[in-house]
Amino acid sequence: MRYENKHMKRIGDVFEPKSSRESFDLTDMRFLNKCVDTVKQMYDCTVKPEVLDQMAKHYDEKSTDVISFGGYDWKFSKGSKASRYQYILRNNEIGFVVLLKSYFAESDEIAAHLKIEVSPESIDRYGLSALSKHLRQVGSIFCDSLTATGVACHLAVDFKGIQLPDDFEYNLVTKARRQMSVNGISQARYTGAGAAFVHGNKESYLFGNASSLQFSCYRKDIEMHASGKTDYIEQKWLSVPSVENPLESEYKQGDEVYRVEFRFHQSIIKEFENGNLLETGEIVCIREVRDLKRHLRGLWLYALNNFRLQHSTTYIHPIWQRLIEDIEWFGVHDDFAYKRAKKVTETPNSKRNVAMYMGNYLKLVARKGLSTKHAVNHLLTAGIDSDLSQYFGLLLYGNRSELESMLYDFVDEKLTSHRLDGVGENKSIHVAPF
Repeated sequence: MRYENKHMKRIGDVFEPKSSRESFDLTDMRFLNKCVDTVKQMYDCTVKPEVLDQMAKHYDEKSTDVISFGGYDWKFSKGSKASRYQYILRNNEIGFVVLLKSYFAESDEIAAHLKIEVSPESIDRYGLSALSKHLRQVGSIFCDSLTATGVACHLAVDFKGIQLPDDFEYNLVTKARRQMSVNGISQARYTGAGAAFVHGNKESYLFGNASSLQFSCYRKDIEMHASGKTDYIEQKWLSVPSVENPLESEYKQGDEVYRVEFRFHQSIIKEFENGNLLETGEIVCIREVRDLKRHLRGLWLYALNNFRLQHSTTYIHPIWQRLIEDIEWFGVHDDFAYKRAKKVTETPNSKRNVAMYMGNYLKLVARKGLSTKHAVNHLLTAGIDSDLSQYFGLLLYGNRSELESMLYDFVDEKLTSHRLDGVGENKSIHVAPF
């Protein structure tokens, strides 16, 4: 079915499609917050030997899970192979989670040894420009030779005053292909591009894959109580003056508040770099948090179009029209074409051969029940680094840390898909709530 993305005629907050006499009054739809909810900053670097020595000694003694670095106390734990980092250090007071030392490289080798995740409170406190400087200061506590290689972000908007349509998930146009329903949540649909989940009484939706561009819509007023962040979030909402009476807050206790959230994986941000390079010939980098600032509105509009709520095959839903027209960020990069693209290669036959090789190999891995780490290590030692780099469209061929990251996400997604299709030994399906 072919969908168009035309906007309805708008008078104030009343929307009317030209093809019918119906109208939609969204006067009660009030925005309470927009924010960069999460950022994740990746660095190539070497790990300081004294840091590893102190962590190894601390872990062996096991007297406490708190360790001090750089004047900060950190809750220290070992990372899992799924996280790709050997150590995790968390400090909720400054709002940083440090993931340290890649499983795939030696500590004295310049590689993807450091990722720092930042809480919404810290993003709000520092701002994007100052946050980049503070991230480097914290990263320098643990590592040397810091080179920013990528950034991931979540963009979110909170609103009240409306109910989502009953057919929300069916009228959301995405790139999802095949579907499978699973009972027990409310609904789950596995797709070639990820998964779509519906929880509870139409209170929470999740579309897409975490290693790509993911969309979530959920009741934030319910989630904030579960996450224990009620004070911070309610303070943000209470600071918004009421339209009827500016001396009062728009948010009232008991209001139902929805959040629309788009989660950009670092690999997707890099694809925007490629898209701009192909369109204008200009080299543009979005590798640090501060680089995001002038692109936020462009990324927001791209995401709204990539997951687009339709009223009909012709018109987008008025809720989406308001999200497009009424939410302002910092502006759009004047010369930037917000297209995702892989790096163009000159060896299409090689790319096809790599796809066939990986496809056959990963089916065998799934049948034998081998791990993602095992498969990635095999591919990285097969002597085809340059071919793999071309296949994944890297801007810099031979950038091993970037290749490892993209290959791990690709292999993990393919093995999960194969096992859900019954290729592997474990044919049961378990869906965990989010």
